[in-house]
Amino acid sequence: MHRFFVGYVIESDQVIIDNINDVNHIKRALRVQINEKLEICDAASQEYVVTVEAMDDQIVCKVLEKREVSRESHVLVDLYQGLAKGSKMETIVQKSVELGVHNIYPLSTKRVIVKLDAKGQKKKIERWQKIADEAAKQSKRSHIPEVKPMLAIKDLAGLVSDYDLVLIAYELESSRSLKNHLTDDKKKVAIVIGPEGGFEAEEVDALVDAGGHSVSLGPRILRTETAGITMLSIIQYAIGDISK
Repeated sequence: MHRFFVGYVIESDQVIIDNINDVNHIKRALRVQINEKLEICDAASQEYVVTVEAMDDQIVCKVLEKREVSRESHVLVDLYQGLAKGSKMETIVQKSVELGVHNIYPLSTKRVIVKLDAKGQKKKIERWQKIADEAAKQSKRSHIPEVKPMLAIKDLAGLVSDYDLVLIAYELESSRSLKNHLTDDKKKVAIVIGPEGGFEAEEVDALVDAGGHSVSLGPRILRTETAGITMLSIIQYAIGDISK
């Protein structure tokens, strides 16, 4: 069944899909018919099976079943990703959503190659959000991760205290491993990934001084589009829901 999201909590047996993009996709691309079933997730991350009753400017559905399933990890992981060039950011967004990321923060650092003005940032974030939406549907997520506005790395230090654990992937780190930091009491985690050129030493030092942890991802240097996906996979296996 095709999956869609509504931005409200379902409290009756009727569901209205009124997002114009979803309406057009259901009617024109998927060619859904009356009485066909869909999966719906609401604003409370509850999942329902519905049947289509009417289609016009809105899709009107009737609830058939509420499913008691848990598709979201009990470990909330936010990704702070150094802005990567070309299609790399699209890959990072798509795959991290599949792996259960909570939200994604594009990160501006000193070595970022891509330079975007306000208009360019808005356009890119809209594009990345669309990719996140589609990846959430495809991977049967109950929550659509949000691609947040661009954040400067100098402002990230002030957010470290919001997390149980902040992990900075740093290619010059040799003595501190990711494994040693992954314990079951960590429920809110941030991972910080540099752009193609990596971090400046003072950027890492500022985050460590604020309470973050610089970690090694092993003896091989990973590309920026690989590092975050690798860390997400390890975290979900070690303390998340992949191994459950």
